[in-house]
Amino acid sequence: MSKSKQVNPLRAALHGMRGILFFSIVMSLVYGLLKLAGPLFMILVFDRVLPARSRETLVALLLLLTITIGVMTLLDYARRRIMARFGAQFQEGVEQHIFSSQARESYLAKGGKKPAAGLNETDQLRGFFHSGSLITILDFLWSPVFLGIVFVIDPLIGWVVVVGLVVLALINVARNMTQTERMTRSSAAGEAVVGLKDALLVSRHVIETQQMTAAYNQRWLAARRRTRDAAVELKDWTAWFSITASHVALLIQYVALAAGAYQTINGDITIGAMVASMYLARHVVNRAERFLAEIPDMLEASRNWQNLSKILAAPRRPVATPEPVSALTLSQLTVRCLLTKRTLLRNVNAAFAPGSTIEIVGGAGSGKTILAETLIGRMPRASGKVLLGCIDIERLSIYDGATTIGYIPQRIDFVDGTIEENLVGFAPVGAPERLVQIARVAGVHERIAALPDGYQTHLDPLGSVFSKGERHQLALARALYHDPQILIVDEPDTSFRDALKNDLGTTIADFTGAGGIMVVLTRVPLKIFRSTHRYNLDAGVLREIKSDSAPIHAVREPLMGAVRPNLTRS
Repeated sequence: MSKSKQVNPLRAALHGMRGILFFSIVMSLVYGLLKLAGPLFMILVFDRVLPARSRETLVALLLLLTITIGVMTLLDYARRRIMARFGAQFQEGVEQHIFSSQARESYLAKGGKKPAAGLNETDQLRGFFHSGSLITILDFLWSPVFLGIVFVIDPLIGWVVVVGLVVLALINVARNMTQTERMTRSSAAGEAVVGLKDALLVSRHVIETQQMTAAYNQRWLAARRRTRDAAVELKDWTAWFSITASHVALLIQYVALAAGAYQTINGDITIGAMVASMYLARHVVNRAERFLAEIPDMLEASRNWQNLSKILAAPRRPVATPEPVSALTLSQLTVRCLLTKRTLLRNVNAAFAPGSTIEIVGGAGSGKTILAETLIGRMPRASGKVLLGCIDIERLSIYDGATTIGYIPQRIDFVDGTIEENLVGFAPVGAPERLVQIARVAGVHERIAALPDGYQTHLDPLGSVFSKGERHQLALARALYHDPQILIVDEPDTSFRDALKNDLGTTIADFTGAGGIMVVLTRVPLKIFRSTHRYNLDAGVLREIKSDSAPIHAVREPLMGAVRPNLTRS
């Protein structure tokens, strides 16, 4: 095994920031030592200053204690700032590693709400470091030292504290064992409300036009009631244990004080030692209480660490960059439904040279959209290959994928943002004239320019401001903006089919003339559109339809203007 494969990315991230972590630990050690100044001050005041009635000594001790507390304040503030930056740098280092794979198959993890697997875990680990939980752990490590000093002062007080800590631990264990089911119910109820929010965001038009508003409101109210009841139940249960633990901690302090007073009456310890032991006992109990309260977060951080380790340790397929002009080959391509295992595409074989125009005709349910999403690498394959030149389409990086494949789906959707953001795919706009040019090519520039805000007009996911035909033109501009090698059109509507023989005919000719490959999947044959390859797709089986027109196998010069030459890659 190579050395690079043995490197744990998480350990590497921590190793790169070991200086910050070590410095924070040292600061916590110094902070813990300075905490002993309080008990020492109490012993000296009660056992030295008061019997001697020395005002000068009292003032000097108070001044030293004030300086010490000032230093402790700065140390505590500094280490919290350091841990916040430690968490931020840790997150940045791990996320850079996650995105460095660039593999499209690992991007936009299915079922996740973030663009790649592992980002949730990384964000939660960053929050764990930032929240001060690690500082609580470092502070708790001093508790045995303080407890040992209490035992040195008087063993009876020490045993009182130990018994109290055991009681606090039992309360915490009981809380963790009994609240899991309630937390699950509360989380499930909350997710139901989030699902309704997402449905309203994506399907508001359907809810309003299909008169679903009243039923949706009732479902919303019911989900809200379940969320409220589950949250109240969880809060009541956890509050009982939290309040019990805090009052038990308070009782421990008073019992420790009573034990110290009893030993002072017996003459076993001095008043100063009694007061100091009371302070130390309170310190130990408070830190133990905070530490026990952090245990669920620590366990969650441990699970996130393990999950992230598994995600980062998973083997990654190396990415590859295609040649500027390449053939498209489908070899023994088979796709099955992930749920039912039914075969959707069966042993599809085809080869298309640069400059080809492929027309695939199939009825409803024939597998056209499945084939389109397989060609772009989104649909997982049971077997076979989709090659661009000699490179598997799934090996394209997330960056090369944008400049290699243009896709116009059957259902035209947009990202919530401006027209400009949608057309450029959130990429930086290098030259505004390039955006205008590609919109002109798609025949939609005049419509955009007529809007009050032009290209800065806000689009909802449905693109409601445009007609159905205009949405297809926007989708064409979006697909062509990055100058792709392959253009895939899934089920063009009537207006788009008509445009292919009129306004878009020259655009497509220029695209294929520069070596591009266009694939049109349609229910209605494009009789007036000159295709170099025609196929029939039925029940997942692809069969070629013999055509009188000779296919174009050589790259030729653009017929009119230039789409791909003027939109060269940077």
